[in-house]
Amino acid sequence: MKLITFLGTGRYQPVIYQWGERQKETKFFAEALVEWLEPKTVCVMLTQGARDSENWDALRDQLQQHPIEVHEVLIPDGKNEQELWQIFQRVADTVEIGDELVFDITHGFRSIPVLGLLAVAYLKQVKKVQIRYLLYGAYEAKEDNVAPVFDLTPFAELLDWLTAVKMFIATGNASELADLLDEAQNNAHRRGLPEPPKALKSIARSLRSVSESLMVCQAPYVGSEIRELITKIEQGEPEIHQWTQPLVPLLETVKQTYAPYVPNDLETHRKLIGWYLERNHAMQAITLMREWLVSYQCRLEGKDPELMRHREAAEDTLNSLERNTRSGQHREELVDLWGPVSNLRNRIAHCGCGRSEQVEGVLQQASELYQRLCRLPIP
Repeated sequence: MKLITFLGTGRYQPVIYQWGERQKETKFFAEALVEWLEPKTVCVMLTQGARDSENWDALRDQLQQHPIEVHEVLIPDGKNEQELWQIFQRVADTVEIGDELVFDITHGFRSIPVLGLLAVAYLKQVKKVQIRYLLYGAYEAKEDNVAPVFDLTPFAELLDWLTAVKMFIATGNASELADLLDEAQNNAHRRGLPEPPKALKSIARSLRSVSESLMVCQAPYVGSEIRELITKIEQGEPEIHQWTQPLVPLLETVKQTYAPYVPNDLETHRKLIGWYLERNHAMQAITLMREWLVSYQCRLEGKDPELMRHREAAEDTLNSLERNTRSGQHREELVDLWGPVSNLRNRIAHCGCGRSEQVEGVLQQASELYQRLCRLPIP
């Protein structure tokens, strides 16, 4: 574990820092963290002024009483944007890939706490670090010389939740969101907290099911998967409020985004084609477009599009009508669509293999065909 802490030039006074049941009287919150968490390495970020001050001499002497590595990292004063970027880079440079980190922003000057929060988000993505804690020893909130410790880790995780939900809404990929829910439940159980959550993993499984159905274009099953997800979210709301507070408004957005795709009918499946196109999922869009035309023909004939024999008969009808269209014997928008949709679908589905040329402008072609498909009245 690596502790990253900041040191300034202020006149720090002894205070009793209290974090849960743990207490430590000291001028420097970093000393308390070393005693409580026992990191292997401590990186002290300090300006030249702080390095030349009595603060650094005193803190260094205290830290050297513990079996740890202590590294001093010089940073600029942060008086302008360029220096702020330099501080950000110095923090990033102290971290190795996969580090387990504790960030202490207690003695950070000016905008250092904000930079610390942003650095946490950046390092989690770029260097795959694990943020154990983001902590602030609130000296100014002391009572009877006892200062509380604020665990700001959930606020760092807020960015993770936001990114994961954005990915799910933008692409249909729920893997990151499901992983976060799994981790939230696992953490609560590992820490032995009273009445740990039980529903978060169930919601995660449902998210993965919806995501998989969307990614492999299982239109008849997407609606039931979404319905189950919404039910689990509503049933798990008490746990969501208690254990994943940042997720409360975000999951409401998820529900509103996907609720329109619950019905299993032609109109909903047509909307789903549009959903795929908006997210640049060309293969899913054109594949579903072809199957939608088959379902449409089944409905015109009063047959069940869920039965394979009815679908095969509808395909034969469309192929026959399309051949007659070429000879000028039949003209309908449905039949006019069948040929180009089927051709584009085949060229994409075969991944370019055995084709004389690459398919160009797939999304544009699919979008134009979709606009024509949307003009067909639902039977």
